[in-house]
Amino acid sequence: MNKRSLFAAILSLIFGSAACTAFAADTPSTVKIELPAETARLQSGPGVDTALQSCMTCHSVDYIYMQPPLTKDQWRGEVVKMKNVFGAPFPESDMDTIVTYLMSQNGKQ
Repeated sequence: MNKRSLFAAILSLIFGSAACTAFAADTPSTVKIELPAETARLQSGPGVDTALQSCMTCHSVDYIYMQPPLTKDQWRGEVVKMKNVFGAPFPESDMDTIVTYLMSQNGKQ
């Protein structure tokens, strides 16, 4: 049994055989995933354009509004984590603008 067949057998045990047939085939297959269009929109607020450009690269719009209300320090911690731990692609100079926007949308005093 080659590695590909073994991997397919393991996946078959976990997910069922129908989900794993692409892994067992001798030739690779292509899988296409289409996500639904984003229907939510960021609400107006100071820094909305920066937040749209910086945050929506990785997150859906709903993600901001699903969070519990956070204080300014808590939002800053989240933004720092996104930048420094997860590598969010926005300049350090945008951090205050993003925090201000998040506070305007879902902030707790």
